[in-house]
Amino acid sequence: MHLTIGATEEGCDSLGTRYVVYVVHLEGFLFCKVRYSQLHRWNEKLRRYFGSKCVPSFPPKSFLAQTESMAEERRLQLQSYLQTVAEDPVISVSEIFTTLLQNAQQETFKIHPQVIVLEILLADRNKLLIDTHTYDSAERMLSIAAQKIELSRQFLDYIALYLVREDTNGGYTVLRKLNAFELPYVGLWSMQNENSRIMIRKSYLDPMKDRMLLGITAGVLLLYSQAKYELERDWVKPTPNQYRKLKASQEAGKKREFLELMEEVKFYGYQHFEACICDYPEPNCPTSVRVGNNEINCCIQLPSNHIKEASFKVNRIRCWRISVQIPLQEEIGLKLSFEYQDSQDLWQWVTIYTHQAFLLGSCLKEISTEKPKLAGNHAEMSKHIGTVPGKQCREVTRKDEASVFEYIADDQL
Repeated sequence: MHLTIGATEEGCDSLGTRYVVYVVHLEGFLFCKVRYSQLHRWNEKLRRYFGSKCVPSFPPKSFLAQTESMAEERRLQLQSYLQTVAEDPVISVSEIFTTLLQNAQQETFKIHPQVIVLEILLADRNKLLIDTHTYDSAERMLSIAAQKIELSRQFLDYIALYLVREDTNGGYTVLRKLNAFELPYVGLWSMQNENSRIMIRKSYLDPMKDRMLLGITAGVLLLYSQAKYELERDWVKPTPNQYRKLKASQEAGKKREFLELMEEVKFYGYQHFEACICDYPEPNCPTSVRVGNNEINCCIQLPSNHIKEASFKVNRIRCWRISVQIPLQEEIGLKLSFEYQDSQDLWQWVTIYTHQAFLLGSCLKEISTEKPKLAGNHAEMSKHIGTVPGKQCREVTRKDEASVFEYIADDQL
């Protein structure tokens, strides 16, 4: 979970007193707006609950008029505090912390509490209507949706709710996976974009986990809706013979057979990303990115217009960094850079410029979790990328760019 304070605004209370409002983004998207006093109260509650030694130090109050440089330093200090707390494996999943986040989301957007009927998309764009509440969490809504399609609670770990954007070509773009504590309805409203939707999809990248869902009807329907869409949109690359068999299974209505055939298809189970830009092997190369099967796969258009396919194995990545650029009055710019060891054992940085950088980062973490015992000298690197408490750091290069820098400490290599 990545929290950043990308900007500040000026507020004014009923007495005319001016104050600073900090704009908090969760994984690149507006989440809430808070004052220093709110964050200070958060800190006090966390320290009382977890103890002073477990909570990072909080930026002290300032009783002097702040210069521009002092205000910027305060913003960065508060951002560092939030990021450290959000990375803590105990605090970040605690009820007290997630409740504080939910309250901040509610207070920011002031959505009227009421019972609603919410439309949730399946991966093939069919719709599921659920009875829920404006302040229900993603975890609660996922449970309701699973019950609606008769999926047992024991399989909830294999599915998740995602924020997606419908495209003009009839497809959609996956923006990010929703955290269990988030309020999906409030999040949709805050985006102010009529093309934003909530979608239910499988929550993993390892196709072998499909076997857990293939034994139940609801699981087959969910997997089939996603696999069918991926085939239709050319997100997967079957051979001509595989394609004929897949279409024959579809026409015969043999969904399980279709899914078993898909397991052998290139790029099945990968997360597909929108067209983006990569600086490998040359700057400003248009790139198509997929992530899965322990790799970042890039189809790169070279200046000569030739296409080069590059596979960056996740267990050869030493660290990665997500940088958030915040131009004034423009959409947040994102990029993910990773340090990679090539076949000649040389280290180099590769940067992918994409608004889906946080989703790309979460995929890297997912692979690290799913493949904890990879063979070879790099197994421990992949296992611990961005997951070891106290082993992460962050750097800020300038006031309009904040970086989340995740790495493996030397003693873990």
